[in-house]
Amino acid sequence: MSPDRMRYFGPLDRPRGVTPILRAVALLLTVPLLAGCLLLEPVPTPQPVPTRSPSPTPTEAPPSPTPQPTAQPTPGLADVPAFAVGGSAATAVGGLRLRTRPGLDHLVTAVLGPDVGVLIGLGPVFVDGQGWYLVRDPDRSVPPRFDEGWAAAGFQPDPFLTPAAFEPARNPYLAGSAGDRSGDFGPVRLSDNNVAIRWIAAALTPDGCNFWVDLTPAGGEPVPAVRAQVGGAPAPGDLFSTYFEDHPELIDTELLVNVDSACSWALSFVRVPGRPAPSPA
Repeated sequence: MSPDRMRYFGPLDRPRGVTPILRAVALLLTVPLLAGCLLLEPVPTPQPVPTRSPSPTPTEAPPSPTPQPTAQPTPGLADVPAFAVGGSAATAVGGLRLRTRPGLDHLVTAVLGPDVGVLIGLGPVFVDGQGWYLVRDPDRSVPPRFDEGWAAAGFQPDPFLTPAAFEPARNPYLAGSAGDRSGDFGPVRLSDNNVAIRWIAAALTPDGCNFWVDLTPAGGEPVPAVRAQVGGAPAPGDLFSTYFEDHPELIDTELLVNVDSACSWALSFVRVPGRPAPSPA
């Protein structure tokens, strides 16, 4: 090639068609390098996730003990209001029932309102968890009129019967005693033999009980008076005036009432009309 035909190909004088070829070669060289960079990019090492320690379960405080109500003693015969035989009382409540016998299962004979005066004839005797008195209408002048009946007296400090001050027109009751154990009671003085003894006894246990009574005159020997065996129901009884006719040593002297019993019991001396003297033949 002749010098004048030779030509210098500089950067600006590249022959046409060379640049696309160079670009293609550069692209081919760049792709593997880029892929290699991507493949060689370091994968981050997984870091262990810290295990979260469970929070300690708070120890539950023991439950506070439920306050228990203070046990109240069951009322007994000692909590029944005390009335002397032949004494006066009045109803403290309305609707007080009178029954044929002491106990909640017996027939109701009358219902008394409040402030009704009654005469105490016998008692108290403990039946069905209540203390009972035999009460009498003192004059039969104020309704409801009744002869006599058994009334529950309630317990202190809120009894059904309370003391009263009145003088009945007629009071046949001379003396009386009541209790739930053995003992000597009295003394009682009888001026004549126109007297009867009314008594009642109630068992305090399912086994029943015996009710024995002797009368002992001053300086004398005990005279048997009552011999009773009591079962599940209250047992009432009477010792008639003929008993005192047969035992004149018991009249006009100081009598002790000797009770041998585990029953709940009550006993009263009651004046009765004298028997008419026999007419002469």
